[in-house]
Amino acid sequence: QDDLLWERPMLLIFLVAFIIIGSFGMIALLTGVISESMFEKNQIRAQESRQEQDELIRKLGVKADEIHAMLELTEDGDATKEDIAAFAMPLVARLYEEAMVDFTEHNLEQLVEVMDHGGDGLINAEEFKSCVITYASGVKPLSIQEVNFGVNQCMHKLCKIEDALKQLPGIEFDRQRAPSSEVR
Repeated sequence: QDDLLWERPMLLIFLVAFIIIGSFGMIALLTGVISESMFEKNQIRAQESRQEQDELIRKLGVKADEIHAMLELTEDGDATKEDIAAFAMPLVARLYEEAMVDFTEHNLEQLVEVMDHGGDGLINAEEFKSCVITYASGVKPLSIQEVNFGVNQCMHKLCKIEDALKQLPGIEFDRQRAPSSEVR
């Protein structure tokens, strides 16, 4: 039987080709199965990450509302920037530590400054909650879109003001410079 392969060379060629092609086929099959498994695990991991992020945002929102409600509020439900900085931000820092959100004390001080959307020194619950959540979420494309939207709204309003100023007698307006009031 040792001479069987040498007596029938076609059988030898068939067996060698079968083993080589079969080996490549098995390698390709295993590679495909492993790759598909990796993609599925990655999709599941991404979905779990999104769910964890959503849950974190929900919890931070609830806690932010609770913290704001604990502060001394005006009749309109607003807190002063000073109260937010002194009493609320240490609690926010603890929240961020528990949620493993990266922050510094300077970041929290700056956060208080940008919370005051109206510029009146008062921060309502929605402003507080929005800033706490947005900082914890990090910079995302949506955050950039929100900034872009706000800038575009401001530009639109400024154009309206400019058009109204052009209608006033005695005011010359140059886009390159600020309006000048010259009495003639």
